Amino acid sequence: IEAVLDRSQQTRVAQRPAVDPQSAAAQRVRASLQRLLALPCNDAAPVELLLVGGELFAEALLDRRGLAASDSVGELSEGERLLLLAHELGHLRLLHARALKALYRKHIPGEVRPETTEPVAAALGAEAHALSHRHEFEADAYAYTLVRGLGFGLDTAFALLTHQGMQDDSATHPGTRRRLAQFRF
Repeated sequence: IEAVLDRSQQTRVAQRPAVDPQSAAAQRVRASLQRLLALPCNDAAPVELLLVGGELFAEALLDRRGLAASDSVGELSEGERLLLLAHELGHLRLLHARALKALYRKHIPGEVRPETTEPVAAALGAEAHALSHRHEFEADAYAYTLVRGLGFGLDTAFALLTHQGMQDDSATHPGTRRRLAQFRF
């Protein structure tokens, strides 16, 4: 099942448009990631950055210590860019891919076939939904802690989370209102 999850993500990322790695936006993304990685709270382990093109996109990679980000991230304000990248770093640092894969292995310990996946689909879906939402809240908190130390506050979190309008809950992400509410405690 882990190979299936990895291939699915690799396919999605590979379908993104190519990017000019020397563009100003791509350079800003790299510089912001390096700024985050240079913070004393981060471990020394390297983090791979896979730059892609297209609309606003960033995602922690499941199969390695890295993240994929579109050059559109470079068009965000510095605070929003740092918060978005720190969020994805949070997924890496908090080992969210490991927990997600463990959940899938629990439900589908063997070969991925309809007769092994269909009976567990509802339970797996419900648990994956809850786990994904918890991971998003944890990555938001991790990111906000990092960028707050760099001088960016709630206005930055609000700007980033509303950048694409108010979103409702999805299978993998809590809605915008719920995510913003966690910053208010």
